[in-house]
Amino acid sequence: MRLYLFLFLLLCLACESDTPPKDVTRAFYYWKSSFQLSESEKQMLTACKVNKLYIKAFDVDWDLTRNKATIKAPVRFDEPIPKNMVVVPAVFITNQTLQRTPEKYLDSLASLIDSQLRNNWKAPSFSEIQFDCDWTLSTKLKYFKLLELFRKYSAEKTLSATIRLHQIKFAHKTGIPPVDRGMLMFYNMSDWKKTQIKNSIYDLDAASQYTATLSQYPLALDLVFPLFNWAIFYRNNRFMTVVNKLGSKVLAQQNFLQKDGNRYTVLYDTQAFGISLRKGDIIRAEEVEYEELLKGSKALSKQISTQKLTFAFYYLDPNTVSNYSHAQLQQIFLSFELPN
Repeated sequence: MRLYLFLFLLLCLACESDTPPKDVTRAFYYWKSSFQLSESEKQMLTACKVNKLYIKAFDVDWDLTRNKATIKAPVRFDEPIPKNMVVVPAVFITNQTLQRTPEKYLDSLASLIDSQLRNNWKAPSFSEIQFDCDWTLSTKLKYFKLLELFRKYSAEKTLSATIRLHQIKFAHKTGIPPVDRGMLMFYNMSDWKKTQIKNSIYDLDAASQYTATLSQYPLALDLVFPLFNWAIFYRNNRFMTVVNKLGSKVLAQQNFLQKDGNRYTVLYDTQAFGISLRKGDIIRAEEVEYEELLKGSKALSKQISTQKLTFAFYYLDPNTVSNYSHAQLQQIFLSFELPN
């Protein structure tokens, strides 16, 4: 009898998930020039039990007129941060800045960033700083050096950096940034300029080409999923432009367009969306369905080995979050926290 009981217990253990629940902090990105939450945004944060915000603090870009790196678009706080909300300032650095900054001036650039955060950040104190830069093979050494130099100015802070999918797969070439944590950007998975792409924002088939070595990445990883949408315009199979927050609901109502899946063909020359369109132009609407986000969150929960991490959505905006119910976003969070 004891033998049967023992075998039964072993069978029960074997049937349980081999992926333990994760210790997840829920978060949103806030990527606008002024901080002021709408009522719908406040409701979303409360309903989804979100207590962390990544707020774009400012851009670091190259000023061609002054021939130097410059702080641009610092966030303005038009209302206080909600109580008990953890905030992380995110610093966006253009690749152009790294290309043009001589190595001997990288310490001055690190000092400039630190000074801007210390003197002009009007939000509550913070324990983490995030750097967002799509570095390349030609700029990685400068970028990594900048991060190392910045650490001496904020030794008490956690440093994190955004990580693209290709930087996971080709880490041996792109390098590992010298930070404490990485934020995996689980979007922008394909080249949006190619007309044959189905959805450049989010495509799980495309993502699968990059995630085989995800569990082996040497940095602790946090994760951010996309909620944004846009429409991409092409003429003669060549990229024209992209219009943010333009989705299929609006496009489907236009009588000058012919629909084929998420692609629309312009039927005659016209003016729309601030663009001069010609007959034959192609518009591809790119948005992310709830079911696909849910499927991706379940898969990533098993592939990311980090147990204590942040799961975030990009980004908090009334037009963006209105495409999803509170219950849907709650379910995505839960599916990542409690994988099957």
